[in-house]
Parts: sequence; C-alpha cells; structure tokens
Amino acid sequence: MKLLIAVAVIFFMYQKWGVTDASAELNQKYGADVIMYSASWCGYCKKARAQFEQKGIVFTELDIEKSSQANAEMRSLGGRGVPLFLIKGEVVRGYDMKRVFKLVNGI
Repeated sequence: MKLLIAVAVIFFMYQKWGVTDASAELNQKYGADVIMYSASWCGYCKKARAQFEQKGIVFTELDIEKSSQANAEMRSLGGRGVPLFLIKGEVVRGYDMKRVFKLVNGI
C-alpha cells in the first residue's frame, strides 16, 4: 500500500511539475523558451504580459480562443484555463509569476 501511495505521489509530481517531452517539443516548435497561452479578456494574462514586457522577457503568446490548435495544446498540457505558461519545457498553470520568473531566470 505504501508503495502504491509513493508511486501515485511521484506520478502526480511529475505531471504537475515535471518537464515532459511533449512540452519541450512545443517550446522547440515555436522557437521560444517562454510561451503564454492566453485569452484577450483575461486580466491575469494582461498583467503577465505587462510584467514580461517591463522586464524585457521575450515570449510567445498564443490566444486559445483565436486558435483551436493553441487551445488543444493548452489542454494537452493539463490546462483548464488561462494563463498557462510553458517555460523551457515546464508547465505553470495559473498566475504564479514568482514561479514563472524563477524558471525564466533558471533558478
């Protein structure tokens, strides 16, 4: 039973925080270390966009409402809403800019 729980915890952590081949491939596909899946009406997306621009961080923004491909990619990464960030193959769900900037800066 303990082994089963340990395996479940490791699997959850891998899914939530791990870098997957699919997510790394998306970064390569768009030629960007930082991708933000967003929507035009999203206030958190607007705040994140402004913070990236203020800090001079180059990013690719994909609107999930204007692109069915972007929507499908976001969902394949476990996203249920925006913003969703893909940074160097690692997924950040939601507006967690502290974590986003740690990944961007390689900390």
